[in-house]
Amino acid sequence: MAVSSDVCPTEDAVQVFLQHLVDPFLPEKSSVRDNPSPSQHQLIAKQVHSVVLLYNYYHRKQHPELEYLPFNEFCKLIGVLRPPLLAYMQFMQKLNEVELIDVEKQLSLTEKVIMDACDICRCLDASKTVPNVQGWPISKVSILLIDSKKENCFLLFDSITSGVWSVVEKNVDTSSQNPEVGSETKNTNKRKRVIRKSAKDEFKVDEDELLQVGYSAIKEATGDDVNNMTMVH
Repeated sequence: MAVSSDVCPTEDAVQVFLQHLVDPFLPEKSSVRDNPSPSQHQLIAKQVHSVVLLYNYYHRKQHPELEYLPFNEFCKLIGVLRPPLLAYMQFMQKLNEVELIDVEKQLSLTEKVIMDACDICRCLDASKTVPNVQGWPISKVSILLIDSKKENCFLLFDSITSGVWSVVEKNVDTSSQNPEVGSETKNTNKRKRVIRKSAKDEFKVDEDELLQVGYSAIKEATGDDVNNMTMVH
């Protein structure tokens, strides 16, 4: 599919996202030979995760003619655009020498979040009008707080991605959403066969529990009593 001249191309878009979200947190005179501290690595990984989501899903959602960048290609691109980021990559420095077999052992934290973000974007599929998230567990509750006149909203700065304003969010314990699994014993070979429910019924979601998580998030963020608010969900 041809890309319109009005559309910010892939390399330029990723360049801008890196400039705004990653560059402010890279040490001055940083290089590929650096050995980042765990806290610095965690910060950069969080910022890069947002860069991947912004390009591979949100930017492509507006401009579906742009190509989706899988894990290897995204890593290569940001390594070219920002060579110091290679210090935060383990596998990419040995890309031509080894094959990726063990994600946990071979990938750095930054590479793991890039892979995770790429997987999320691929599953959401920017080409679809509405993403198919049926069967996905709910891991976060997000709350948009607005005033009674719907003129102002409450946002938090640096709460999710550093340097970015975000809505109120709180993590949800997904352990209670585990899919129900049944078993059926076949008399002929005594082996158990797992029977999974359909995607629609796969995850149990307790809406009351999610509301309580939302109330808790509002209380933590604003200190206000939720009794003075109207919840729309």
